[in-house]
Amino acid sequence: IDILSLFSLIGKKTNSLFISTINFFISILNLSFSILFIIKKKCLILSISLIIGALTGYVYEKNFYVPKYKTTLTLSPNFGSTYHLYENIKFYQNLIKQKDFKKLSVYLNLDSANAASLLSISIEPYENESLNLQGFKRLLNEADSITRETLSYKLFADKIPFESYAFHVITLQTYKSEIPIQFEQSIIESLENNIYFKNKKETFIENLKIKKEYVLSSIQKLDTLLFSEKKNLNNENLGTTIVLDKNQNENIELQLFDRYTKLRNELIEINLQFKDKQNVINTIDSFNELGVNVSDENYILYGGLFLFLIMLIVLIFYHIYTLNPNFNFKKLSY
Repeated sequence: IDILSLFSLIGKKTNSLFISTINFFISILNLSFSILFIIKKKCLILSISLIIGALTGYVYEKNFYVPKYKTTLTLSPNFGSTYHLYENIKFYQNLIKQKDFKKLSVYLNLDSANAASLLSISIEPYENESLNLQGFKRLLNEADSITRETLSYKLFADKIPFESYAFHVITLQTYKSEIPIQFEQSIIESLENNIYFKNKKETFIENLKIKKEYVLSSIQKLDTLLFSEKKNLNNENLGTTIVLDKNQNENIELQLFDRYTKLRNELIEINLQFKDKQNVINTIDSFNELGVNVSDENYILYGGLFLFLIMLIVLIFYHIYTLNPNFNFKKLSY
Protein backbone atom coordinates (compact mmCIF):
# COMPACT_ATOMS: atom_id res chain seq x y z
CA ILE A 1 0.00 0.00 0.00
CA ASP A 2 1.38 3.43 -1.04
CA ILE A 3 1.06 5.43 2.19
CA LEU A 4 1.80 8.76 0.46
CA SER A 5 -0.90 8.20 -2.17
CA LEU A 6 -3.38 7.20 0.56
CA PHE A 7 -2.73 10.34 2.64
CA SER A 8 -2.85 12.47 -0.51
CA LEU A 9 -6.28 11.04 -1.39
CA ILE A 10 -7.55 11.60 2.17
CA GLY A 11 -6.28 15.19 2.08
CA LYS A 12 -8.03 15.90 -1.23
CA LYS A 13 -11.32 14.48 0.05
CA THR A 14 -11.00 16.47 3.28
CA ASN A 15 -10.32 19.71 1.39
CA SER A 16 -13.20 19.00 -0.97
CA LEU A 17 -15.59 18.47 1.97
CA PHE A 18 -14.30 21.62 3.69
CA ILE A 19 -14.76 23.71 0.53
CA SER A 20 -18.26 22.31 -0.01
CA THR A 21 -19.21 23.24 3.55
CA ILE A 22 -17.88 26.79 3.10
CA ASN A 23 -19.72 27.13 -0.21
CA PHE A 24 -22.93 26.02 1.46
CA PHE A 25 -22.68 28.77 4.08
CA ILE A 26 -21.72 31.29 1.40
CA SER A 27 -24.85 30.33 -0.53
CA ILE A 28 -26.98 30.80 2.59
CA LEU A 29 -25.44 34.22 3.28
CA ASN A 30 -25.85 35.32 -0.34
CA LEU A 31 -29.47 34.21 -0.34
CA SER A 32 -30.12 36.03 2.95
CA PHE A 33 -28.60 39.26 1.67
CA SER A 34 -30.51 38.93 -1.59
CA ILE A 35 -33.79 38.52 0.30
CA LEU A 36 -32.99 41.53 2.50
CA PHE A 37 -32.18 43.52 -0.63
CA ILE A 38 -35.52 42.55 -2.18
CA ILE A 39 -37.39 43.44 1.04
CA LYS A 40 -35.67 46.84 1.12
CA LYS A 41 -36.33 47.51 -2.55
CA LYS A 42 -39.95 46.32 -2.50
CA CYS A 43 -40.85 47.38 1.02
CA LEU A 44 -43.93 49.30 -0.16
CA ILE A 45 -45.42 46.30 -1.96
CA LEU A 46 -44.64 44.00 0.97
CA SER A 47 -46.12 46.47 3.47
CA ILE A 48 -49.31 46.71 1.43
CA SER A 49 -49.55 42.90 1.27
CA LEU A 50 -49.03 42.71 5.05
CA ILE A 51 -51.82 45.22 5.68
CA ILE A 52 -54.20 43.52 3.24
CA GLY A 53 -53.50 40.12 4.82
CA ALA A 54 -54.10 41.49 8.33
CA LEU A 55 -57.38 43.10 7.24
CA THR A 56 -58.47 39.84 5.61
CA GLY A 57 -57.71 37.95 8.83
CA TYR A 58 -59.62 40.54 10.86
CA VAL A 59 -62.71 40.29 8.63
CA TYR A 60 -62.61 36.47 8.78
CA GLU A 61 -62.19 36.44 12.57
CA LYS A 62 -65.07 38.85 13.17
CA ASN A 63 -67.56 37.53 10.65
CA PHE A 64 -66.82 33.91 9.82
CA TYR A 65 -64.71 32.33 12.56
CA VAL A 66 -66.63 30.52 15.34
CA PRO A 67 -64.71 30.49 18.67
CA LYS A 68 -64.50 27.40 20.88
CA TYR A 69 -65.37 27.32 24.57
CA LYS A 70 -64.40 24.73 27.19
CA THR A 71 -65.68 23.81 30.63
CA THR A 72 -65.19 20.87 32.99
CA LEU A 73 -67.30 18.79 35.35
CA THR A 74 -65.72 16.76 38.19
CA LEU A 75 -67.64 13.71 39.42
CA SER A 76 -67.16 10.97 41.99
CA PRO A 77 -69.08 7.79 40.99
CA ASN A 78 -70.21 5.23 43.58
CA PHE A 79 -71.34 1.58 43.54
CA GLY A 80 -69.21 0.63 40.52
CA SER A 81 -70.88 3.10 38.16
CA THR A 82 -67.60 4.46 36.76
CA TYR A 83 -67.52 2.13 33.76
CA HIS A 84 -71.13 2.96 32.88
CA LEU A 85 -70.30 6.67 33.09
CA TYR A 86 -67.39 6.27 30.66
CA GLU A 87 -69.57 4.32 28.23
CA ASN A 88 -72.21 7.07 28.32
CA ILE A 89 -69.62 9.75 27.54
CA LYS A 90 -68.27 7.67 24.64
CA PHE A 91 -71.81 7.29 23.33
CA TYR A 92 -72.40 11.06 23.45
CA GLN A 93 -69.09 11.68 21.69
CA ASN A 94 -70.00 9.25 18.90
CA LEU A 95 -73.30 11.07 18.40
CA ILE A 96 -71.40 14.37 18.16
CA LYS A 97 -69.00 12.90 15.58
CA GLN A 98 -71.93 11.56 13.55
CA LYS A 99 -73.70 14.93 13.95
CA ASP A 100 -76.81 13.13 15.13
CA PHE A 101 -78.10 16.14 17.02
CA LYS A 102 -81.65 14.77 17.12
CA LYS A 103 -80.61 11.87 19.37
CA LEU A 104 -78.38 14.19 21.39
CA SER A 105 -81.39 16.39 22.07
CA VAL A 106 -83.33 13.37 23.34
CA TYR A 107 -80.60 11.79 25.50
CA LEU A 108 -79.28 15.06 26.95
CA ASN A 109 -82.61 16.91 27.20
CA LEU A 110 -81.31 19.80 25.06
CA ASP A 111 -82.93 21.89 22.38
CA SER A 112 -81.67 21.57 18.82
CA ALA A 113 -79.54 24.74 18.97
CA ASN A 114 -77.66 23.67 22.11
CA ALA A 115 -77.22 20.13 20.79
CA ALA A 116 -75.77 21.43 17.51
CA SER A 117 -73.34 23.65 19.42
CA LEU A 118 -71.57 20.67 21.04
CA LEU A 119 -68.08 20.19 19.63
CA SER A 120 -66.67 17.35 21.74
CA ILE A 121 -66.97 15.64 25.12
CA SER A 122 -64.36 13.50 26.86
CA ILE A 123 -63.66 12.04 30.29
CA GLU A 124 -60.48 11.09 32.10
CA PRO A 125 -59.56 10.18 35.69
CA TYR A 126 -58.18 12.85 37.96
CA GLU A 127 -54.63 11.63 38.55
CA ASN A 128 -52.81 12.81 41.63
CA GLU A 129 -49.36 11.68 42.77
CA SER A 130 -50.33 11.83 46.42
CA LEU A 131 -53.41 9.64 45.89
CA ASN A 132 -51.34 7.15 43.88
CA LEU A 133 -48.80 6.94 46.68
CA GLN A 134 -51.53 6.33 49.23
CA GLY A 135 -52.93 3.52 47.08
CA PHE A 136 -49.48 1.98 46.70
CA LYS A 137 -48.98 2.18 50.47
CA ARG A 138 -52.25 0.32 51.06
CA LEU A 139 -51.13 -2.33 48.58
CA LEU A 140 -47.83 -2.76 50.42
CA ASN A 141 -49.63 -3.14 53.74
CA GLU A 142 -51.91 -5.84 52.35
CA ALA A 143 -49.19 -7.80 50.51
CA ASP A 144 -47.06 -10.48 52.14
CA SER A 145 -43.31 -10.03 52.64
CA ILE A 146 -42.33 -11.93 49.47
CA THR A 147 -44.80 -10.15 47.19
CA ARG A 148 -43.87 -6.79 48.71
CA GLU A 149 -40.29 -7.12 47.43
CA THR A 150 -41.48 -7.52 43.82
CA LEU A 151 -43.79 -4.50 43.80
CA SER A 152 -42.75 -1.37 41.89
CA TYR A 153 -44.46 2.01 42.24
CA LYS A 154 -43.80 2.90 38.59
CA LEU A 155 -45.51 -0.26 37.35
CA PHE A 156 -48.29 0.24 39.87
CA ALA A 157 -48.94 3.83 38.72
CA ASP A 158 -48.91 2.83 35.02
CA LYS A 159 -51.38 -0.01 35.50
CA ILE A 160 -53.98 1.67 37.72
CA PRO A 161 -57.38 1.04 36.04
CA PHE A 162 -59.49 4.11 35.41
CA GLU A 163 -62.34 2.81 37.61
CA SER A 164 -59.99 2.77 40.61
CA TYR A 165 -59.70 6.56 40.67
CA ALA A 166 -62.04 8.40 43.01
CA PHE A 167 -62.58 11.49 40.83
CA HIS A 168 -63.17 11.86 37.10
CA VAL A 169 -63.16 15.02 34.98
CA ILE A 170 -65.54 15.50 32.03
CA THR A 171 -64.36 18.10 29.51
CA LEU A 172 -66.91 19.71 27.24
CA GLN A 173 -66.16 21.89 24.21
CA THR A 174 -68.90 23.91 22.53
CA TYR A 175 -69.37 26.68 20.00
CA LYS A 176 -71.46 28.66 22.50
CA SER A 177 -70.16 30.41 25.59
CA GLU A 178 -73.30 29.66 27.62
CA ILE A 179 -73.32 26.09 28.95
CA PRO A 180 -76.84 24.59 29.30
CA ILE A 181 -77.65 23.39 32.82
CA GLN A 182 -79.68 20.47 31.45
CA PHE A 183 -76.51 18.88 30.10
CA GLU A 184 -75.04 18.24 33.56
CA GLN A 185 -78.38 17.06 34.92
CA SER A 186 -78.78 14.57 32.07
CA ILE A 187 -75.35 13.02 32.68
CA ILE A 188 -76.08 12.56 36.40
CA GLU A 189 -79.67 11.38 36.01
CA SER A 190 -78.64 8.71 33.49
CA LEU A 191 -76.86 6.98 36.39
CA GLU A 192 -79.16 7.98 39.24
CA ASN A 193 -82.19 6.53 37.41
CA ASN A 194 -80.44 3.28 36.53
CA ILE A 195 -82.35 0.52 38.35
CA TYR A 196 -79.26 -1.58 39.07
CA PHE A 197 -77.30 1.25 40.71
CA LYS A 198 -80.41 2.55 42.47
CA ASN A 199 -80.99 -0.87 44.09
CA LYS A 200 -77.33 -1.09 45.11
CA LYS A 201 -77.55 2.33 46.74
CA GLU A 202 -80.74 1.50 48.65
CA THR A 203 -79.32 -1.82 49.87
CA PHE A 204 -76.07 -0.18 50.95
CA ILE A 205 -77.88 2.59 52.87
CA GLU A 206 -80.16 0.06 54.57
CA ASN A 207 -77.19 -2.07 55.67
CA LEU A 208 -75.40 1.04 56.84
CA LYS A 209 -78.36 1.98 59.03
CA ILE A 210 -78.36 -1.49 60.63
CA LYS A 211 -74.64 -1.22 61.24
CA LYS A 212 -75.02 2.22 62.77
CA GLU A 213 -77.74 0.99 65.17
CA TYR A 214 -75.49 -1.83 66.31
CA VAL A 215 -72.53 0.51 66.83
CA LEU A 216 -74.66 3.03 68.75
CA SER A 217 -76.05 0.26 70.98
CA SER A 218 -72.55 -1.08 71.65
CA ILE A 219 -71.24 2.40 72.46
CA GLN A 220 -74.09 2.98 74.87
CA LYS A 221 -73.37 -0.25 76.75
CA LEU A 222 -69.64 0.44 76.89
CA ASP A 223 -70.31 3.99 78.00
CA THR A 224 -72.37 2.61 80.90
CA LEU A 225 -69.64 0.16 81.90
CA LEU A 226 -66.80 2.66 81.67
CA PHE A 227 -68.17 5.97 82.84
CA SER A 228 -71.04 5.21 85.20
CA GLU A 229 -70.42 5.58 88.90
CA LYS A 230 -69.41 2.41 90.74
CA LYS A 231 -72.41 2.55 93.03
CA ASN A 232 -74.64 2.18 89.97
CA LEU A 233 -72.64 -0.82 88.81
CA ASN A 234 -72.83 -2.60 92.19
CA ASN A 235 -76.56 -2.35 92.79
CA GLU A 236 -78.80 -5.38 92.95
CA ASN A 237 -80.03 -5.05 89.33
CA LEU A 238 -76.65 -6.11 87.99
CA GLY A 239 -77.01 -9.69 89.26
CA THR A 240 -74.15 -11.78 90.64
CA THR A 241 -71.09 -9.77 91.74
CA ILE A 242 -67.68 -10.97 90.52
CA VAL A 243 -64.72 -9.89 92.64
CA LEU A 244 -61.55 -9.14 90.65
CA ASP A 245 -58.14 -8.00 91.78
CA LYS A 246 -56.80 -4.58 90.84
CA ASN A 247 -54.69 -5.71 87.86
CA GLN A 248 -57.51 -7.73 86.33
CA ASN A 249 -59.88 -4.82 86.75
CA GLU A 250 -57.49 -2.37 85.09
CA ASN A 251 -56.85 -4.78 82.18
CA ILE A 252 -60.57 -5.16 81.53
CA GLU A 253 -61.07 -1.40 81.65
CA LEU A 254 -58.26 -0.89 79.12
CA GLN A 255 -59.78 -3.46 76.77
CA LEU A 256 -63.21 -1.90 77.12
CA PHE A 257 -61.83 1.58 76.50
CA ASP A 258 -59.91 0.37 73.42
CA ARG A 259 -63.10 -1.21 72.09
CA TYR A 260 -65.00 1.98 72.87
CA THR A 261 -62.48 4.05 70.89
CA LYS A 262 -62.70 1.72 67.88
CA LEU A 263 -66.48 1.90 67.91
CA ARG A 264 -66.40 5.71 68.05
CA ASN A 265 -64.07 5.78 65.05
CA GLU A 266 -66.30 3.30 63.26
CA LEU A 267 -69.29 5.54 63.94
CA ILE A 268 -67.43 8.51 62.41
CA GLU A 269 -66.67 6.41 59.32
CA ILE A 270 -70.32 5.37 59.04
CA ASN A 271 -71.47 9.00 59.19
CA LEU A 272 -68.99 9.90 56.45
CA GLN A 273 -70.29 7.04 54.30
CA PHE A 274 -73.84 8.27 54.79
CA LYS A 275 -72.82 11.60 53.29
CA ASP A 276 -70.69 10.10 50.53
CA LYS A 277 -73.08 7.34 49.42
CA GLN A 278 -76.33 9.27 49.33
CA ASN A 279 -76.08 9.48 45.54
CA VAL A 280 -74.97 7.09 42.83
CA ILE A 281 -72.73 9.86 41.55
CA ASN A 282 -71.52 12.91 43.47
CA THR A 283 -70.82 16.27 41.85
CA ILE A 284 -67.52 17.73 43.04
CA ASP A 285 -67.33 20.68 40.65
CA SER A 286 -70.11 21.64 38.22
CA PHE A 287 -69.92 23.05 34.70
CA ASN A 288 -69.38 26.80 34.66
CA GLU A 289 -72.28 28.84 33.33
CA LEU A 290 -69.88 30.47 30.87
CA GLY A 291 -67.20 28.44 29.14
CA VAL A 292 -63.59 29.55 28.78
CA ASN A 293 -62.55 30.68 25.30
CA VAL A 294 -59.81 28.28 24.17
CA SER A 295 -59.44 29.68 20.66
CA ASP A 296 -55.88 31.00 20.57
CA GLU A 297 -55.73 31.53 16.79
CA ASN A 298 -54.72 35.09 15.85
CA TYR A 299 -56.03 35.33 12.30
CA ILE A 300 -54.98 38.98 12.01
CA LEU A 301 -51.33 38.02 12.53
CA TYR A 302 -51.61 34.80 10.51
CA GLY A 303 -53.30 36.54 7.58
CA GLY A 304 -50.74 39.33 7.46
CA LEU A 305 -47.74 36.99 7.65
CA PHE A 306 -49.20 34.58 5.11
CA LEU A 307 -49.79 37.21 2.42
CA PHE A 308 -46.42 38.83 3.23
CA LEU A 309 -44.59 35.51 2.69
CA ILE A 310 -46.51 34.74 -0.51
CA MET A 311 -45.62 38.15 -1.94
CA LEU A 312 -41.99 37.77 -0.85
CA ILE A 313 -41.70 34.38 -2.59
CA VAL A 314 -43.22 35.83 -5.78
CA LEU A 315 -40.74 38.73 -5.72
CA ILE A 316 -37.79 36.36 -5.17
CA PHE A 317 -38.72 34.23 -8.19
CA TYR A 318 -39.35 37.38 -10.21
CA HIS A 319 -35.91 38.69 -9.27
CA ILE A 320 -34.17 35.38 -10.10
CA TYR A 321 -35.84 34.45 -13.38
CA THR A 322 -36.79 37.85 -14.79
CA LEU A 323 -34.35 40.50 -13.67
CA ASN A 324 -31.28 38.23 -13.40
CA PRO A 325 -31.70 34.97 -15.37
CA ASN A 326 -28.03 34.10 -14.83
CA PHE A 327 -28.36 34.53 -11.09
CA ASN A 328 -25.69 32.59 -9.21
CA PHE A 329 -23.59 32.82 -6.11
CA LYS A 330 -19.85 33.42 -5.92
CA LYS A 331 -18.24 30.36 -4.45
CA LEU A 332 -14.78 29.13 -3.60
CA SER A 333 -13.13 26.94 -6.19
CA TYR A 334 -10.97 24.03 -5.18
